[in-house]
Amino acid sequence: MSRKPRTVEAVRDEIVAATAELRAVARSEQDKQRNHAADWLDGEFLGVTDRRVLRGAAADALGSLYRGGMGSFQDVGTEASSRAVKRLYLALRRARSWFLRNPRSTGPTARP
Repeated sequence: MSRKPRTVEAVRDEIVAATAELRAVARSEQDKQRNHAADWLDGEFLGVTDRRVLRGAAADALGSLYRGGMGSFQDVGTEASSRAVKRLYLALRRARSWFLRNPRSTGPTARP
């Protein structure tokens, strides 16, 4: 992973893509829990454009899916589900980075 700062949009898009992969695997494996988690994640991240909101949503998701109430979320039975769960985890961790930056303003006070 590069040390250069990532934009909120790029990390959010990464989370949305990881969520889509999680949903696809959940559907193919008829995994209702992970499918429900994907629906919940969509509600948390779609349309987020602010660094603070993204970091908060990522913290909530990490806490809920990996450390909290859905403890079995990481228990996977196939390589595909393992890959999807790991990809989502990494994307959520990136969203917690202090190096995230909001997009540059295009207004008259924008800095070059």
